Amino acid sequence: MKEEYTWSHDEIRDIPVGTLVRFVDAPPRFKGEAPRGPGSNLLNTVGIILSDGAPDAHGWGGVFSIHSNEHGERIQFYGDFLEVIE
Repeated sequence: MKEEYTWSHDEIRDIPVGTLVRFVDAPPRFKGEAPRGPGSNLLNTVGIILSDGAPDAHGWGGVFSIHSNEHGERIQFYGDFLEVIE
């Protein structure tokens, strides 16, 4: 029997350009799934949003361009894995 997906985030997150963010575990997408990690090299590191979110095929909160402070480079990543630092 195929399990039914109930996506937790279908819309592009509203994270303004210039916002400081932290890479965190994303919530599960469906019952029984564990939280989804951004990868051990990004978890709990910080970055700065460089572009508005664009649609993504997965429904994972949009795709953002981010300057990764930890790695000193520009990367693209999904909004579900970003926590705004206030």
